Amino acid sequence: MLVKAIMVPFAQLQCLSVEDSLEHALHVIDSNHLLSLPVVDGKKFIGVLSKQFVYEVYFREYQGTKEEFLQKKVQDMIRTEVMTIGADTAIEDAASIFITSKIRFIPVTDKKQELLGIITHQAVFKEYQKLFGHRGDELTIYTYNFKGTLAKITEVIAKNGGDIRNIIQRDTDVMGLQEVYMRIVCKDFGKLVKALKKKGFDARVIQNEKK
Repeated sequence: MLVKAIMVPFAQLQCLSVEDSLEHALHVIDSNHLLSLPVVDGKKFIGVLSKQFVYEVYFREYQGTKEEFLQKKVQDMIRTEVMTIGADTAIEDAASIFITSKIRFIPVTDKKQELLGIITHQAVFKEYQKLFGHRGDELTIYTYNFKGTLAKITEVIAKNGGDIRNIIQRDTDVMGLQEVYMRIVCKDFGKLVKALKKKGFDARVIQNEKK
């Protein structure tokens, strides 16, 4: 899935203008219970204003009055070196960015650097929650020989009345061991698991809805 499917579009965003005063900017940030906001010039993405950075500048560096400081322009305080992504970026790539950085949102821009929307932690987590979900029985299968294995697994599941709702395969980084996670709806889940094990699959139940 691509980020354009889950991003908050520009029309729904609360953005700051480069010409806004810091007083106005801080009011908007506080009113929306946020810590930072994107800054635009029209629709062109310029950077991010962080409440923490504004406070640090005021308390550590600024020598004038509070009133004078609050009348400064947003453009004087924005962070412009911000990673952006395109609307056709995979959600997995957006998730990787969140994992390796401390940013609170990722701006989504087009080739003209116009802001199309933003991706938030919450949007990514909700999408992954849909994948794992809470409906159906869950199991994992571990295998070293993955070639052709998935087809054999799905065949056993189908023959035993199982309906695969979600399936995810990943490399465990342990001597080529592969993990296959599945969420399955089946009238007799126990029978299905036994059938998989009878065929030699290392099937391990994670959760059974009927228990």
